[in-house]
Amino acid sequence: MVEQGENKLLKLDHTGKQIEAIGGKGSGDYQFSKPVDVDATNGLKIFITDFNNRRVQVFDRRGQYLSSISGRNYFGVNQRYNPTQIAVSSVGEVYFVDENEGHIYHFDLDYNLLDEFRIPVEIESVDEIAINSTEILILDRASQTIHRLALNGSYRGFYPAEGVLAMSTNENGIWKAYAKKAVFEPEAGEPFTLEFGAEVQSLDMHYQNNSLFILTSDALLKMAVPER
Repeated sequence: MVEQGENKLLKLDHTGKQIEAIGGKGSGDYQFSKPVDVDATNGLKIFITDFNNRRVQVFDRRGQYLSSISGRNYFGVNQRYNPTQIAVSSVGEVYFVDENEGHIYHFDLDYNLLDEFRIPVEIESVDEIAINSTEILILDRASQTIHRLALNGSYRGFYPAEGVLAMSTNENGIWKAYAKKAVFEPEAGEPFTLEFGAEVQSLDMHYQNNSLFILTSDALLKMAVPER
């Protein structure tokens, strides 16, 4: 998780305990200025959007700096990015939102730009982005909607998302986190609800190995998901 106020990347164990902190304010390697979001490729590479430094920093799973995605040459001018929300596909391709340009950029495994497209006008705010094998999902808290885009950026529709604080997707369906529960809506079959027992202000969520991980402003919560 990123600790934006301290300009650090925090590594936590599965109980939410901090193992390591990387960073501090600055513009060099291992430094950040307003880190916004983080995602990983099956734990092998970690991508952090470093907003004020106008780049995405890339680390390995041990926290060693690998490289940065910082811009491209456009007719002789170095065009820098303003990255905010980021998501990595199951095959390791990177998608991130450029807040100032209103674009989504798509890179291959070697960080070569594959595609870029404007965020559709139907989207009021990009509060979270998630990728599966066929779609880009965008949580828009302003309109209380999860928008569905094809991988080339064309608009496909939306899911209602009133009260949704965070989301996660996989090939089987989508998880939605509310204040007191998480709901899994599968591609086929009946929805499944996991009650929290207390109010949780989710910032991000991830499902893995029958466990749901909920990130708040000060903790990482792990919740077992019963097999169905």
